[in-house]
Amino acid sequence: MVPLQVLWAHTPHRRASGSSLAAIVPIAIVAAAVYYFGSSSPQLDLNVALVVMIGSSAGSIAGSLLSRQAPERALKFILVAVLIFGALKEGHDALLGSGAAVQGGSPTSFSLAGYLEIALTGAAIGAVSGLTGVGGGILMVPSLVLLFGVGQRVAQGTSLLAILPTAAFGAFVHRRHGDLDDGAAFRMGAAGVPTSLVASAFALWLPQRVLAGLFAVLLVLMAYRMWPRKDTQATQTAESA
Repeated sequence: MVPLQVLWAHTPHRRASGSSLAAIVPIAIVAAAVYYFGSSSPQLDLNVALVVMIGSSAGSIAGSLLSRQAPERALKFILVAVLIFGALKEGHDALLGSGAAVQGGSPTSFSLAGYLEIALTGAAIGAVSGLTGVGGGILMVPSLVLLFGVGQRVAQGTSLLAILPTAAFGAFVHRRHGDLDDGAAFRMGAAGVPTSLVASAFALWLPQRVLAGLFAVLLVLMAYRMWPRKDTQATQTAESA
């Protein structure tokens, strides 16, 4: 939603970030419910989601507060690199039919140390989400798959639930700074809820190998959209002036 607002509606990046964080809340609630109740076994891990929530909430607040001081262009380069790496790994697993993305299919138990690592990962994702406005799910899914061996479908369902406090806290801070368009956030959220119902049900039906491949394509498209461009940089400089 952030790149589309910037490219189509010519919304300043920080305002688009705040609006997207607010809009994702109702969309994620509905989609997470489908992942939990729409299958014979829940396709999200409540324990992992709770741990990620704790870390990502703190990270999101810190990232949102620092968003005005952080070098936006440098952040975008880092984010693009992470997205491309995730796309390569997800694509590799999808093509070869191996790896956690396509083999894991149910919630996984972790040790105390494992949950601590997940919490720290959530904090990092929350900070990046608050700084850039990019939905935490786009980073959380490949992180759960690549770092902790969670299956693609469970990672997607878990991320939908886990990003709720991150998005809510981030939107609140952005709104206090005047970087949130209430009308745009409401329209995007209202339009996204019915489509998220259909898409979530479709995701439960698709094989995990296909899901991993589709997610790899999404990561590549996001990396392309987030790549810093000189014309966008110039436009944002003029707007801030």
